[in-house]
Amino acid sequence: MQDAVFLDRTTPPKIVTLILIAGLSALTMNIFLPSLPGMATYFGVPYGVMQQSVALYLLLSALLQIVIGPISDRYGRRAVLLGSLVLFLFATLGTLLAPTATWFLIFRMAQAVIAAGMVLSRAVVRDMVADAQAASMIGYVTMGMSLVPMIGPVIGGVLDDFYGWKANFALLLILGLATLALVWADLGETATLR
Repeated sequence: MQDAVFLDRTTPPKIVTLILIAGLSALTMNIFLPSLPGMATYFGVPYGVMQQSVALYLLLSALLQIVIGPISDRYGRRAVLLGSLVLFLFATLGTLLAPTATWFLIFRMAQAVIAAGMVLSRAVVRDMVADAQAASMIGYVTMGMSLVPMIGPVIGGVLDDFYGWKANFALLLILGLATLALVWADLGETATLR
């Protein structure tokens, strides 16, 4: 019986899944901030060059948020989330293997595809439930997402102190893999529910 539920791709996800998807999006924005000086030293570039990794990421993230909704309306929430998580994993691996600051910035901008998590976690809620209940569920998703920017830099700073800047991106890679598995197992297509 449980296998049948696992294979049913129309089952709405649990709220925890949506919180984790949105949380990964928020964590990606700021976990590495304490590592910027060390990254500048590692790549042999001025600190200002590494600061561009924040601005360029936010710019691309903002642009993607405009188009992710319509794309998911056409191709489905599940497909877009799974695709964006796979692209995010490749981009994160690229940040770890980048030989120069330029390549790092390219892969860092590509990581912005995880903005799909912020956009679609809320869209999935609206697909699943009526407006009155949706407000409550979106509140939980937003609350979970709001906690991450407070603890992300702390986690990033500790990882940087003990293991260096790459540990932040290694953690994002691990969390991305776990989130991909969770979305695959728990998030059915919701765009057709209402």
